[in-house]
Formats: sequence, C-alpha cells, structure tokens
Amino acid sequence: MTDDIQTHLQTYYARAFPSRQSVQVTSLARINAGWESDVYAFDVQHGPPGNRQHENLILRIYPGDDAQAKAAREFEGMRQLHKAGYPVPQVLLLEGDDSPFGKPFVIMERIDGQTLWPILLNSPRQKQRELLTLFCELFVRLHALDWRAFVDDPGRYEQQGPYAFIDQWLSEARAALERFPPSGFFRILEWLEARRDQVPCPRPSPIHWDYHPANLLLRDDGSAVVIDWTQVGVSDSRFDLAWTLLLTSSHQGAEWRALILSEYERLAGAEVEHIEYFDVAACLKRLGSVAASLSFGPEKLGMRPGAQAKMARQMGAFSQVYALLLERTDIRVPEVERLLTSPS
Repeated sequence: MTDDIQTHLQTYYARAFPSRQSVQVTSLARINAGWESDVYAFDVQHGPPGNRQHENLILRIYPGDDAQAKAAREFEGMRQLHKAGYPVPQVLLLEGDDSPFGKPFVIMERIDGQTLWPILLNSPRQKQRELLTLFCELFVRLHALDWRAFVDDPGRYEQQGPYAFIDQWLSEARAALERFPPSGFFRILEWLEARRDQVPCPRPSPIHWDYHPANLLLRDDGSAVVIDWTQVGVSDSRFDLAWTLLLTSSHQGAEWRALILSEYERLAGAEVEHIEYFDVAACLKRLGSVAASLSFGPEKLGMRPGAQAKMARQMGAFSQVYALLLERTDIRVPEVERLLTSPS
C-alpha cells in the first residue's frame, strides 16, 4: 500500500514541477491516522548530479463526504496564515479532481519538532508554566489577526451584525442534527437558541476549531508551529476557546481548563464573557459528532473510517464532556447515556 502511494506521489510531483530534474520520492512513512485525514511524511530529491536539492514534506489525504471542501479550506487558510506571519507549515500543492489516490490531498512543508502535549505534561513546574504561556500566546495571537483576509467578502460579514456567527453556528448545528433520527440533542440546541441574545460577537476572529497541545510542534529552539487546520475559518473566538478548554479538561483534568483560561485572559488583557454558553456549544459538537459517528459511521461526518475505533477508546473523556453538559444545563441525553453504559 505504501509503495503504491510512493510511486503515485513521485509521478504526480514530477508532473507538478516539470522544471525539477530527476525527481525521486523516498522515505514515505505514515505518521498519523487521525479522525479526519491520513498523514504521510516523505522526502523529495531533485536536480542534476552534484547539485541535488532535498525537501522534507507532508502528504495529507482527506477522506469522507466533505473531503474536497476540507482540503481547499485547509490549504487556503494555511496560505493566508503563513502570509500573515503566523507560524504554520508552508503549503505547496492542493489537488482535488486529479488526485492519483482517488481523494483530495495537500502537500506541505514538514516541521522538525515534537508535539507539545507530552513535553508540557512531563516538564518541571517552571518549564510547564513557560510552555503554557507559549501555547496561550499563539492562541491569543491567532484570534487577534485581521479576519478580513480569511473571507471572500468582508463587507457582507460586517453588515450582518454581532449575531451573525452565533446564528450561523446554530443553523449549521440544526442542519447537522436533522441529518439523523430525532434525538435528545435537540434539547441542547433549543437551550442554546433560547440564550442566543446574550452572546453578541464583539469582534470576528480567525479560528482553528481544534487547538490543543497535540496540534503544536515544539522545535529545538523553543519556537512552536501550529498544525492541523482542517476546520480553519472565521467566527467568534469563544467557540474556539471553549473547544480547547473542553478537549484539554476532558482528557487531562479540570485543572487544565482553569490554567488555560486564566492565562488566555491574562495575555488577552480582558475577561472572556459568557464562556459557559460556549462550553455548551462545544459539548453539543463533541457529544453529537461522537454519537453520530458511532451510530451511523464516521464518513457521514467527513471523517476517516478508523475514527470509530479511536472514539470508542475515549469513552472516559466522553463521560467528562457529558458531566460538563449536565453541570451547565441539567439536560440528559438518552443517546449519550446508552453509549456510556453499553459494553465496550
């Protein structure tokens, strides 16, 4: 399988860069099979004998029903982020219809670094504080970027008013729930809709939508690069922050929520208002996507087939998300409770 991918990749790369002589793709290795894509590292050599050039690159292949849009969104988002000076890998190629793998893909720069999570968790307290500050600095910096570069028509967004992003999110959430049989998740959505007027957006922001320490690569010089931009977009930054707080606290404990939120607010210079509302939105997104994937298959959500097994192994974190939902809303969801009590 890997040999076939390497052969197709070499042929494609040589065709994409016809001026590069004697292209040779080597050392292809699968490095990640996440929920949303398959990721391979590979090396490329090209040029005449005695002056061979070498590149370390990443191939990211997108499966699922929304693969074309997801690949294009990540490529364009990362291109704009790199242009703005934000630390992301440089994207080189986007391929959709003419993909030799039958699925769209992106080729990008490979960063030499280690994921931040294990380093953060295992560092002495002082170093841990420094790394947490770095993590939150990059988050605050992302949300402070000029959002206009990330949309086609900034004027349209400016005319829609302060509720445009919450209305868009609620509409998309309702459409997603309606793709599946009626469920207890609609009560959560109704709770959010009833409180919509309390959370106007003061300023749009570019958002990652999956910002956590496993999506930061720490280089030897202490700098960090942010990866995995499949959901990049423009919205209310509180959606982004709440998702990060939910992921980190459900996997590593509630103390991480307090640490990240406090440092984020310190660096931003302001308290984050109504974050509890966005906690509920994050719970709905997490619980709904996991329940739908386990019940109807991950492809329906634009995820790779193997995502089901990964989700099933994370029932402990899933239960923490449900506990937060109950704390915030007191809404019970029978579909979630059946998943949590069913034999593994």
